[in-house]
Amino acid sequence: MNNKKEIKKKKKALKFINENKGKIILDLGCRHQKVPGAIGVDMDPDADVDVIHDFDNFPYPFEDNYADKIFATHIIEHLEQPGEFLKEIYRILKPGGQVFIATPHFTSYTAYCEHTHKAYYSYFMFRNLLAETGSKFQVKKCEVTFYKSFRRAGISYLANKFPENYERFWAYIFPAENIEILLEKPF
Repeated sequence: MNNKKEIKKKKKALKFINENKGKIILDLGCRHQKVPGAIGVDMDPDADVDVIHDFDNFPYPFEDNYADKIFATHIIEHLEQPGEFLKEIYRILKPGGQVFIATPHFTSYTAYCEHTHKAYYSYFMFRNLLAETGSKFQVKKCEVTFYKSFRRAGISYLANKFPENYERFWAYIFPAENIEILLEKPF
């Protein structure tokens, strides 16, 4: 990685740490890239973890209303019970707390490159999953992300402006990278 990118990445991490001083942050499925200042949780004891836990084993080892923020990047696609995972995150999160979830979009080559992936997500599958679990989360942001060439061509803008048309007609022509969703637990 070049020096400018590394400096930018470190500045962003320091800004995040400063903005979240005194807050409890969980990084679920952190592996070796734990969010700075977070409590790392993973089932792999060789990962950069503070707590070892299998995410298909409920309840998680945290009290109700424990965390201010939760990061769950590239974990939900590995789970047997994603609905129970969302319920557990809701339980652990403090009122007003936020959770950021990222997972490969079903058209991404990364969705199919690991044999441990149990589900393939779309923009609407996330929303349906939230509805099916009876979730009271407020969706703050739901976005389909793309590789750089498609962002430059404006595909990202159009896909997020018209997500149903994108997933019905354009998804296999212009494959996405991830689905990213920001949820908030109401007060």
